[in-house]
Formats: sequence, C-alpha cells, structure tokens
Amino acid sequence: MTQSRPVSWQDCDEKEKYSFLIPQLRWMLPALLSIILGSPNSLHAIDIPPLGLVKPAAVVVYVDGEVTDEDFMPPLIARLRKNLVAPVSATTRIYIPPTKGTDARELLNILIKRFEWQREPMTIRVVIVKRGIRLSPSNYSFAASIGGVDTPFHLSMVSLAHLQEFDKNGEDINPEQTAKRVFKLVAKNVARLSGYASSTKCLFEFPRDVLQLDLVPESFCEPDLATLVAAGIVRKHPQRNVSK
Repeated sequence: MTQSRPVSWQDCDEKEKYSFLIPQLRWMLPALLSIILGSPNSLHAIDIPPLGLVKPAAVVVYVDGEVTDEDFMPPLIARLRKNLVAPVSATTRIYIPPTKGTDARELLNILIKRFEWQREPMTIRVVIVKRGIRLSPSNYSFAASIGGVDTPFHLSMVSLAHLQEFDKNGEDINPEQTAKRVFKLVAKNVARLSGYASSTKCLFEFPRDVLQLDLVPESFCEPDLATLVAAGIVRKHPQRNVSK
C-alpha cells in the first residue's frame, strides 16, 4: 500500500477549518428551502438525515502488520457490507511503529497522521491492531475512536488482544466469532463517528469483558435503528429490528 503523506494538525486546522460544514449544509439547505416556500410535505421526498448526523462516504478497513491470522476478515467485511449503507472496503496491510505503552490516545495520534483526510473528509477509517490498548480508567479497551461530524478526520481502532483466540499452532480457533466481535465494535463506532451518541442500548452497550461482548446483540435497537436508517448510515433488516 502506498503510504500517504502525513497530515499535521496545522494542515487540518488551516485547510479543513470549515470543510465539515459542506456536508451539513448539503443536508440542511433543502429542508430550509422547503420551510421557506411553505411546503413541509415535500420533506418526505428528500433524503435528509436527522439533524446532527452525517452520512459516511465510505468505510475503509486496515489491518496492522502485526496481525498474524486474517481469516476473520472475509466474514467481517461481509457483515459490514450487509449492515452499513456506505461502501465498505478492505485494504492491504498498514504498518504501525511500536509504542512504549498501551495508551490508545497515543496510537490514535500516530494513526491520524497516516491518512490524507482533506481528500476524503467523510470516509471512516478503521484500523485493526493486534496489540492491547487502554483508555483510562479501564485496564484494557476493545476499541477507541477519534473524530466526529465537526472534524475532517473519522478514525476508529479495534484491538484483537482480547477478541481473537488461538490454538497451539497460532491459528484463530474461531474466525467467525472473531469477526462477530469486531463487527459489533466497528458498527457502533461508525454510528458514533457519524454523530449518533445518544444511546447505550444493544450495539451501543459498553461491555466490560469478552463474555459481555458476546451477549451484545448484533443489531441496533429502536429507536436507534430508525434514526440510523433515516440518516443513511445503516440498513434496515426486519428480522433484526429488536427493542431492548
């Protein structure tokens, strides 16, 4: 994979200071015009996401070079494509330098400089790493994210340290289970990075360990599901439309 020129925080501040307003205005202007013209019923025919949410342009998944078994990737990508509206793609490996500790914020700061955010400001990038990560005050974390509707960057990181189990030969004993675990974390963080942060139900739960993560449903609950479907972030699957 061709490495992109690192982007400095100054680049983001100067070049992308107002770029986040473009997608917001694109969704809001039709609604404002409709209200001004006195035609509120026409709103039903316009694809306008709920206020404060932004539809991702794409979701790109990267795998750290330290990951030794990628058998979970095909079922993971299949799940993401089935449930997310934005195009989902998997790239070649990304190589991340070693860090002294497990601080997730330090690793996010390294990763955020690896991509050209100006070119694709509404692309959500997901990096899957093998190493353990930690967000204080937790002893360990499954995932961490940075960005939102008001930033040019949208980055999520998932750690396999507690999600992937190996046999004596170092092979993933259950790639399907690993894919399911990673999917739950990625789907939740895609919604969060798109601006949805008002729920702790179903996929938005915060599991304390792998056992709790395995009990988390593979779907969004109502009314979260309806809001995310209306925003063009996730697809609606009637058989998965559950309440909790």
